[in-house]
Amino acid sequence: MIPDGTPFRFGEHLFTFGEDVSELVDSSALREDAEALCVRLAEDGYLFIRGFHPRSDAERAARFTLEAIAERGGLAPDTPVHEGRIGPDNRNFPFLRVLEVSHDPAILDVVDSAGTFGFYERLFGKPALTFDKRWLRCMATGGHNHFHYDNVYVGRGTPNRLTMWSALTDTDVDEGPLVICLGSHRHKRLIETYGQTDMDRDLTEAVFSSNPRELVDEFGFTLGTTHFEPGDAIIFGMFMMHSSAPNLSNRYRISIDTRYQPADEPKDERFFFRENGRWLGNFYNEGATYTPMRELRRRWSI
Repeated sequence: MIPDGTPFRFGEHLFTFGEDVSELVDSSALREDAEALCVRLAEDGYLFIRGFHPRSDAERAARFTLEAIAERGGLAPDTPVHEGRIGPDNRNFPFLRVLEVSHDPAILDVVDSAGTFGFYERLFGKPALTFDKRWLRCMATGGHNHFHYDNVYVGRGTPNRLTMWSALTDTDVDEGPLVICLGSHRHKRLIETYGQTDMDRDLTEAVFSSNPRELVDEFGFTLGTTHFEPGDAIIFGMFMMHSSAPNLSNRYRISIDTRYQPADEPKDERFFFRENGRWLGNFYNEGATYTPMRELRRRWSI
Protein backbone atom coordinates (compact mmCIF):
# COMPACT_ATOMS: atom_id res chain seq x y z
CA MET A 1 0.00 0.00 0.00
CA ILE A 2 1.14 3.54 -0.76
CA PRO A 3 0.83 5.54 2.49
CA ASP A 4 -1.33 8.65 2.63
CA GLY A 5 0.86 11.72 2.38
CA THR A 6 3.14 10.18 -0.25
CA PRO A 7 3.92 12.85 -2.89
CA PHE A 8 3.21 12.16 -6.55
CA ARG A 9 4.86 14.38 -9.12
CA PHE A 10 3.21 14.72 -12.53
CA GLY A 11 5.38 17.06 -14.59
CA GLU A 12 5.41 20.45 -12.88
CA HIS A 13 2.46 19.51 -10.67
CA LEU A 14 2.69 17.90 -7.23
CA PHE A 15 -0.15 15.79 -5.83
CA THR A 16 -0.55 13.82 -2.61
CA PHE A 17 -1.86 10.31 -1.98
CA GLY A 18 -4.84 10.46 0.32
CA GLU A 19 -5.77 13.94 -0.91
CA ASP A 20 -5.97 14.24 -4.70
CA VAL A 21 -4.48 10.83 -5.61
CA SER A 22 -5.83 7.39 -4.68
CA GLU A 23 -4.19 4.02 -5.08
CA LEU A 24 -5.95 1.74 -7.54
CA VAL A 25 -8.20 -0.93 -6.01
CA ASP A 26 -6.93 -4.44 -6.71
CA SER A 27 -9.58 -6.71 -8.26
CA SER A 28 -7.39 -9.80 -8.58
CA ALA A 29 -9.48 -11.67 -5.98
CA LEU A 30 -12.45 -11.40 -8.36
CA ARG A 31 -10.59 -12.62 -11.43
CA GLU A 32 -12.67 -15.77 -11.91
CA ASP A 33 -15.99 -14.08 -11.05
CA ALA A 34 -17.13 -12.44 -14.28
CA GLU A 35 -20.36 -11.11 -12.77
CA ALA A 36 -18.53 -9.37 -9.91
CA LEU A 37 -15.94 -7.98 -12.33
CA CYS A 38 -18.65 -6.50 -14.55
CA VAL A 39 -20.28 -4.86 -11.53
CA ARG A 40 -17.01 -3.34 -10.39
CA LEU A 41 -16.14 -2.21 -13.93
CA ALA A 42 -19.51 -0.44 -14.21
CA GLU A 43 -19.17 1.18 -10.79
CA ASP A 44 -15.48 2.13 -10.71
CA GLY A 45 -14.83 2.37 -14.43
CA TYR A 46 -11.74 0.16 -14.26
CA LEU A 47 -10.34 -3.18 -13.13
CA PHE A 48 -6.81 -3.29 -11.73
CA ILE A 49 -5.51 -6.85 -11.55
CA ARG A 50 -2.12 -7.59 -10.04
CA GLY A 51 -0.38 -10.49 -11.71
CA PHE A 52 -2.86 -10.57 -14.58
CA HIS A 53 -0.04 -11.91 -16.78
CA PRO A 54 2.56 -14.35 -15.43
CA ARG A 55 5.46 -12.23 -14.22
CA SER A 56 7.97 -14.42 -16.07
CA ASP A 57 6.17 -13.77 -19.38
CA ALA A 58 6.12 -10.00 -18.78
CA GLU A 59 9.81 -9.97 -17.87
CA ARG A 60 10.66 -12.03 -20.95
CA ALA A 61 8.76 -9.53 -23.12
CA ALA A 62 10.58 -6.62 -21.47
CA ARG A 63 13.98 -8.26 -21.99
CA PHE A 64 13.20 -8.87 -25.67
CA THR A 65 12.09 -5.23 -26.07
CA LEU A 66 15.24 -3.94 -24.37
CA GLU A 67 17.33 -6.02 -26.76
CA ALA A 68 15.48 -4.33 -29.65
CA ILE A 69 16.29 -0.93 -28.11
CA ALA A 70 19.93 -1.96 -27.69
CA GLU A 71 20.14 -2.93 -31.37
CA ARG A 72 18.96 0.59 -32.20
CA GLY A 73 21.54 2.26 -29.98
CA GLY A 74 19.09 3.38 -27.32
CA LEU A 75 20.71 2.02 -24.17
CA ALA A 76 23.43 3.64 -22.09
CA PRO A 77 26.86 2.40 -23.25
CA ASP A 78 28.51 -0.38 -21.28
CA THR A 79 25.44 -1.15 -19.17
CA PRO A 80 23.63 -4.50 -18.88
CA VAL A 81 20.66 -4.80 -21.24
CA HIS A 82 18.35 -6.07 -18.49
CA GLU A 83 18.81 -2.86 -16.50
CA GLY A 84 17.26 -0.82 -19.32
CA ARG A 85 19.40 2.26 -18.69
CA ILE A 86 18.49 5.08 -21.06
CA GLY A 87 21.19 6.22 -23.50
CA PRO A 88 22.49 9.77 -23.95
CA ASP A 89 19.99 10.54 -26.75
CA ASN A 90 17.09 9.91 -24.35
CA ARG A 91 14.90 8.50 -27.13
CA ASN A 92 11.40 7.13 -26.70
CA PHE A 93 10.79 3.92 -28.66
CA PRO A 94 7.14 3.51 -29.72
CA PHE A 95 7.24 0.14 -31.49
CA LEU A 96 3.60 0.47 -32.59
CA ARG A 97 4.27 -0.20 -36.29
CA VAL A 98 7.50 -2.16 -35.93
CA LEU A 99 6.00 -5.61 -36.42
CA GLU A 100 9.22 -7.53 -35.86
CA VAL A 101 9.17 -6.18 -32.32
CA SER A 102 5.51 -5.60 -31.39
CA HIS A 103 4.37 -8.92 -32.93
CA ASP A 104 7.24 -11.09 -31.76
CA PRO A 105 6.13 -14.20 -29.84
CA ALA A 106 7.74 -12.77 -26.70
CA ILE A 107 5.16 -9.96 -26.82
CA LEU A 108 2.17 -11.89 -28.13
CA ASP A 109 2.68 -14.61 -25.51
CA VAL A 110 1.62 -11.95 -23.00
CA VAL A 111 -1.31 -10.18 -24.64
CA ASP A 112 -2.59 -13.05 -26.84
CA SER A 113 -2.17 -15.83 -24.30
CA ALA A 114 -4.87 -18.39 -23.62
CA GLY A 115 -5.22 -16.90 -20.13
CA THR A 116 -5.76 -13.42 -21.53
CA PHE A 117 -8.39 -14.49 -24.06
CA GLY A 118 -10.05 -16.75 -21.52
CA PHE A 119 -10.48 -13.78 -19.20
CA TYR A 120 -12.14 -11.62 -21.87
CA GLU A 121 -14.34 -14.44 -23.06
CA ARG A 122 -15.65 -14.84 -19.50
CA LEU A 123 -16.09 -11.09 -19.15
CA PHE A 124 -17.97 -10.72 -22.47
CA GLY A 125 -19.75 -14.04 -22.18
CA LYS A 126 -18.62 -15.04 -25.68
CA PRO A 127 -15.47 -15.31 -27.87
CA ALA A 128 -13.24 -12.24 -27.98
CA LEU A 129 -10.80 -10.70 -30.43
CA THR A 130 -8.08 -8.06 -30.19
CA PHE A 131 -6.79 -5.41 -32.59
CA ASP A 132 -3.86 -6.26 -34.84
CA LYS A 133 -2.25 -3.01 -33.72
CA ARG A 134 -0.41 -3.31 -30.39
CA TRP A 135 0.70 -0.14 -28.64
CA LEU A 136 4.12 -1.23 -27.34
CA ARG A 137 5.73 1.85 -25.76
CA CYS A 138 9.15 2.42 -24.22
CA MET A 139 9.32 5.76 -22.44
CA ALA A 140 12.64 7.52 -21.80
CA THR A 141 13.16 10.19 -19.15
CA GLY A 142 10.31 12.70 -19.37
CA GLY A 143 8.31 10.50 -21.75
CA HIS A 144 4.58 10.45 -21.13
CA ASN A 145 1.15 10.74 -22.77
CA HIS A 146 -1.68 13.27 -22.37
CA PHE A 147 -5.21 12.93 -21.00
CA HIS A 148 -7.81 11.52 -23.38
CA TYR A 149 -10.75 9.16 -23.86
CA ASP A 150 -9.93 6.17 -26.04
CA ASN A 151 -13.26 6.49 -27.84
CA VAL A 152 -11.86 9.50 -29.69
CA TYR A 153 -9.08 7.35 -31.17
CA VAL A 154 -10.53 3.82 -31.41
CA GLY A 155 -14.29 4.23 -31.05
CA ARG A 156 -15.73 2.91 -34.32
CA GLY A 157 -17.73 -0.28 -34.37
CA THR A 158 -18.99 -1.84 -31.16
CA PRO A 159 -19.21 0.23 -27.97
CA ASN A 160 -18.50 -3.01 -26.14
CA ARG A 161 -14.72 -2.61 -26.20
CA LEU A 162 -12.08 -2.54 -23.45
CA THR A 163 -8.53 -1.23 -23.24
CA MET A 164 -5.89 -3.10 -21.27
CA TRP A 165 -2.64 -1.40 -20.20
CA SER A 166 -0.06 -3.96 -19.14
CA ALA A 167 3.17 -3.18 -17.31
CA LEU A 168 6.17 -5.11 -18.63
CA THR A 169 8.71 -3.42 -16.34
CA ASP A 170 8.58 -2.55 -12.65
CA THR A 171 7.03 0.94 -12.67
CA ASP A 172 6.96 2.97 -9.47
CA VAL A 173 4.94 6.17 -9.18
CA ASP A 174 7.92 8.24 -10.38
CA GLU A 175 8.66 5.97 -13.34
CA GLY A 176 5.78 6.82 -15.67
CA PRO A 177 2.77 4.82 -14.42
CA LEU A 178 -0.64 4.94 -16.03
CA VAL A 179 -2.91 7.51 -14.37
CA ILE A 180 -6.70 7.51 -14.61
CA CYS A 181 -9.25 10.16 -13.60
CA LEU A 182 -11.57 8.42 -11.18
CA GLY A 183 -15.20 9.07 -12.00
CA SER A 184 -14.52 10.35 -15.51
CA HIS A 185 -16.49 7.41 -16.96
CA ARG A 186 -19.60 9.02 -15.46
CA HIS A 187 -18.99 12.63 -16.56
CA LYS A 188 -22.02 13.10 -18.79
CA ARG A 189 -20.95 16.44 -20.30
CA LEU A 190 -17.48 15.21 -21.28
CA ILE A 191 -18.86 12.01 -22.75
CA GLU A 192 -21.54 13.80 -24.78
CA THR A 193 -19.12 16.36 -26.25
CA TYR A 194 -15.45 15.46 -26.41
CA GLY A 195 -16.18 11.75 -26.03
CA GLN A 196 -18.29 11.63 -29.20
CA THR A 197 -15.61 13.04 -31.50
CA ASP A 198 -13.75 10.85 -33.97
CA MET A 199 -10.40 12.49 -34.63
CA ASP A 200 -10.09 11.06 -38.15
CA ARG A 201 -13.69 11.64 -39.22
CA ASP A 202 -14.13 15.05 -37.60
CA LEU A 203 -10.54 16.29 -38.04
CA THR A 204 -10.37 17.28 -34.38
CA GLU A 205 -7.47 17.21 -31.97
CA ALA A 206 -7.67 14.12 -29.78
CA VAL A 207 -5.84 15.17 -26.60
CA PHE A 208 -8.29 16.71 -24.14
CA SER A 209 -5.76 18.13 -21.69
CA SER A 210 -2.08 18.07 -20.80
CA ASN A 211 -2.74 19.52 -17.35
CA PRO A 212 -3.56 17.06 -14.55
CA ARG A 213 -4.11 19.92 -12.13
CA GLU A 214 -6.98 21.16 -14.30
CA LEU A 215 -8.67 17.76 -14.19
CA VAL A 216 -8.42 17.67 -10.40
CA ASP A 217 -9.30 21.29 -9.62
CA GLU A 218 -11.75 22.16 -12.41
CA PHE A 219 -13.43 18.80 -13.07
CA GLY A 220 -13.23 17.41 -9.54
CA PHE A 221 -11.54 14.14 -10.46
CA THR A 222 -9.23 12.25 -8.15
CA LEU A 223 -6.20 10.75 -9.88
CA GLY A 224 -5.76 6.99 -9.64
CA THR A 225 -2.46 5.17 -10.00
CA THR A 226 -0.18 2.72 -8.22
CA HIS A 227 3.22 1.01 -8.27
CA PHE A 228 2.90 -1.44 -11.17
CA GLU A 229 4.90 -4.65 -11.22
CA PRO A 230 5.67 -6.73 -14.34
CA GLY A 231 2.46 -8.51 -15.35
CA ASP A 232 0.05 -6.12 -13.63
CA ALA A 233 -2.77 -4.81 -15.81
CA ILE A 234 -5.48 -2.17 -15.69
CA ILE A 235 -8.60 -2.56 -17.83
CA PHE A 236 -11.13 0.15 -18.65
CA GLY A 237 -13.71 1.22 -21.21
CA MET A 238 -13.70 3.84 -23.92
CA PHE A 239 -14.72 6.69 -21.59
CA MET A 240 -12.08 6.61 -18.88
CA MET A 241 -9.91 9.74 -18.97
CA HIS A 242 -6.31 8.62 -18.66
CA SER A 243 -2.70 9.48 -19.35
CA SER A 244 0.70 8.34 -18.21
CA ALA A 245 2.87 10.39 -15.87
CA PRO A 246 6.35 11.45 -17.01
CA ASN A 247 9.07 8.90 -16.42
CA LEU A 248 11.42 10.57 -13.92
CA SER A 249 13.90 7.69 -13.83
CA ASN A 250 16.97 6.84 -15.92
CA ARG A 251 15.62 3.51 -17.14
CA TYR A 252 13.01 2.65 -19.76
CA ARG A 253 9.41 2.20 -18.72
CA ILE A 254 7.92 -0.46 -20.99
CA SER A 255 4.20 -1.11 -21.32
CA ILE A 256 1.74 -2.31 -23.93
CA ASP A 257 -1.84 -1.23 -24.67
CA THR A 258 -4.23 -3.70 -26.27
CA ARG A 259 -7.96 -3.57 -27.09
CA TYR A 260 -10.46 -6.43 -26.74
CA GLN A 261 -14.08 -6.85 -27.84
CA PRO A 262 -16.60 -9.59 -28.62
CA ALA A 263 -15.55 -11.31 -31.83
CA ASP A 264 -19.02 -11.16 -33.37
CA GLU A 265 -19.49 -7.39 -32.96
CA PRO A 266 -18.45 -4.64 -35.43
CA LYS A 267 -14.73 -3.85 -35.52
CA ASP A 268 -12.86 -0.59 -35.93
CA GLU A 269 -11.29 -1.56 -39.25
CA ARG A 270 -8.56 1.08 -38.90
CA PHE A 271 -6.63 -1.23 -36.58
CA PHE A 272 -6.76 -4.56 -38.39
CA PHE A 273 -4.44 -5.82 -41.11
CA ARG A 274 -5.34 -4.94 -44.68
CA GLU A 275 -4.18 -6.71 -47.84
CA ASN A 276 -0.82 -4.90 -47.70
CA GLY A 277 -0.07 -6.39 -44.29
CA ARG A 278 -0.51 -3.05 -42.50
CA TRP A 279 -3.34 -1.27 -40.75
CA LEU A 280 -4.60 2.22 -41.49
CA GLY A 281 -4.51 3.62 -37.95
CA ASN A 282 -5.13 7.23 -36.94
CA PHE A 283 -3.89 10.40 -38.66
CA TYR A 284 -4.44 8.98 -42.14
CA ASN A 285 -5.75 12.31 -43.53
CA GLU A 286 -2.52 13.61 -45.03
CA GLY A 287 -2.20 17.36 -44.96
CA ALA A 288 -5.46 17.83 -43.07
CA THR A 289 -5.95 20.62 -40.57
CA TYR A 290 -7.30 19.50 -37.21
CA THR A 291 -9.50 21.80 -35.13
CA PRO A 292 -7.57 22.68 -31.96
CA MET A 293 -8.94 21.37 -28.66
CA ARG A 294 -9.02 24.88 -27.20
CA GLU A 295 -11.52 25.89 -29.93
CA LEU A 296 -13.60 22.75 -29.40
CA ARG A 297 -13.71 23.30 -25.66
CA ARG A 298 -14.80 26.90 -26.22
CA ARG A 299 -17.71 25.63 -28.34
CA TRP A 300 -18.63 23.05 -25.72
CA SER A 301 -18.13 25.46 -22.78
CA ILE A 302 -16.00 22.97 -20.91
